[in-house]
Amino acid sequence: MKRSDFNYGQLDKALRSLGFSCRIVNDEPPSTRIYEHAKAGAMIMLPAFPDEDHVFEYHMVAVRTELENFGIADSSVFAARLKKAG
Repeated sequence: MKRSDFNYGQLDKALRSLGFSCRIVNDEPPSTRIYEHAKAGAMIMLPAFPDEDHVFEYHMVAVRTELENFGIADSSVFAARLKKAG
């Protein structure tokens, strides 16, 4: 599967800079990172891969879609946050 140029650590920093909080759920493997944006009501669930792993493209698409659907950030704002996190 295709991976992006950004890693999960950068994605984490970018989402937190947009107002998301994160918690890790270890109830059943695999562990899951749950990002929540309290003000907008958005929630993004991703596998808890190591921060150094590059993000799967389909995870990036899911994140961008959620950000746009909830009016949190358009693709250019999100891209800038990712670059800044690098």
